[in-house]
Amino acid sequence: MKLFERSLLVLSSLLLASSTAAAADRPAVNPRLFGTRAIVACDPVEKSCGMAVISFPSGVSGLVPYGRSDVAVASMYIPSVDDANAIIARIDSGDAPQAAVDTVMAADPYGAYRQLAAVKLNPDGSVTVGQRTGEESSDFRCAVKGATYVVQANNQTTADMCTVMAQAFDRARGSLPQRLFASLKAGSRVGRDRNGDRSGVVRVWNSTDDSAFYTHMIAEAVTHGSTTAMRDLEVQLNRYQAGLAVTYAADLVPLDRENAKVVKRALHKLGYYRGPMDASWPQSAEQALADFVWNNLFFEKPTVVVGGVRKIDGVLVNFLRDADLGALLGPTPGQ
Repeated sequence: MKLFERSLLVLSSLLLASSTAAAADRPAVNPRLFGTRAIVACDPVEKSCGMAVISFPSGVSGLVPYGRSDVAVASMYIPSVDDANAIIARIDSGDAPQAAVDTVMAADPYGAYRQLAAVKLNPDGSVTVGQRTGEESSDFRCAVKGATYVVQANNQTTADMCTVMAQAFDRARGSLPQRLFASLKAGSRVGRDRNGDRSGVVRVWNSTDDSAFYTHMIAEAVTHGSTTAMRDLEVQLNRYQAGLAVTYAADLVPLDRENAKVVKRALHKLGYYRGPMDASWPQSAEQALADFVWNNLFFEKPTVVVGGVRKIDGVLVNFLRDADLGALLGPTPGQ
């Protein structure tokens, strides 16, 4: 018997509701808890894959997202680590994402309770996607497949969630992690998990950027059991991406009056900058930024001039706006 078949049999025995025939048709979990929405995507330019997820029960970061820099799989409603790994294995063996999802769901005795999505970044730079929602998944479920992404949701307060999230992703600008979060945030404007948005994760993998020397996780944000889960995710995402990732050209924003003041204010409070707190950007401010980055971040993030306009990493600006300054290092002697 193949390992995958054995694992499904083990999963079946663990999830049986009781010894009665009627109860054996249902997993022994409370399906009312499993309301989730997610966007799963790959970016052929950035060579990254990942997803953004929001749900109610804690633990969503270990239940839904699976993947690496060339493939991402979301396992939802009644999540299954066996199904997620089996989908990745089938894609690695040559299956297209849709065929992999269909085959795994058909073999799973609880396939009717699953909601599965897979997105694959192919070696030629193309992206292929797959998605299926079991007929026993919760009400207010939906799914949208785009050219490079899948949006899927269940147990939401509106079935319009997927369309809104897909449209927001198509309109969003910035790096893949930022666009994934923008899609998730847009969904919150039209509805939510029927139990409330309390736990979530944004996770993106990349194995080609300079950060791959340290980790293949280019973005990571997690929150559990919070009434401000969306806001928590945003703060954590900017904190991680600013601290560990390189600057993406798509995230550059003009160093205008507002952004200059945000950055200078944080650098001043930390003791790096002592110049005027206005909209100007003197060399002393650039040096203060360089000193701060040297002491706190993995990669240099200088301002750059593009088309005659000075720009700065927008993720870094947002990070400094919301930073817990007490958790950051001030100047070292000589700076």
